[in-house]
Amino acid sequence: MAAEQTPHPSEELSCADLIQTAAQCESQGDYAHAHVLLQQCERLLLVQGQGERDLVRVRSGLWRLAPLWWSNLQHGDMVLRRCRADDADFFRHCFNDRLFADQFNRQQPWRGDLAKALHDSGKLPPLQTGLLMWVVESLRHGPVGLASLSSMDAKNMRTELSVGFPGGTLPMQALKTTLMMLHFALVLMPFNKVYSYIYEDNPHALKNILHLGFTHEGRIREHFHIPGHGFVSVDLLGLTRSQLHSDAHLKTLAKRVIGQQW
Repeated sequence: MAAEQTPHPSEELSCADLIQTAAQCESQGDYAHAHVLLQQCERLLLVQGQGERDLVRVRSGLWRLAPLWWSNLQHGDMVLRRCRADDADFFRHCFNDRLFADQFNRQQPWRGDLAKALHDSGKLPPLQTGLLMWVVESLRHGPVGLASLSSMDAKNMRTELSVGFPGGTLPMQALKTTLMMLHFALVLMPFNKVYSYIYEDNPHALKNILHLGFTHEGRIREHFHIPGHGFVSVDLLGLTRSQLHSDAHLKTLAKRVIGQQW
């Protein structure tokens, strides 16, 4: 349907036409076609050597609609994939696990029709919703955990990282998942900073994230109000792009654990 309503990207169109048509494609959920049109517009603007404001707008759209947002991340047996409607039972299993909920997120992420919420979250551009939710999946054993980049701030180029596994986890699972997420956010994507909140009663997670080169930026007192818990304090940990590329220990881990050269 969308292809019949929008011109083929090879047709001669002005930059204004390309931007308008890309917006139409995006509104119809045809993100791949919209991305192609914006790529064509970017090339046209660079050839013309003008339209700096349009170029900024186009590059913002290219980031928002980059195919990488919908691609699986994989290393060996482990895959991080976008959530979908049939993950509803696994999400319920995770949040019914007290240890998982206490460490990953003490607030339920969605209410109402969970399957629909997961479907929509898995399809929409994360920079539009502010959330990229992955299911951590073993090719041999199926879903084993959840991972997310949330509170995405495109202006300040930062995002919050969370990882959790119901029933506990092997340290290597958490390490590999976190390194894959850091590679995505700080190497493949243009985020400048990843940060994480660690509940004050979770010293094990605090120790692990410090081991990954995150800087302890302080304890924030009574920062969140959570039903059933009241006001809770959290430790704030952060890692910037420059820190990632200058940390010899972290670079060694990335090469050894996920095969990436940082």
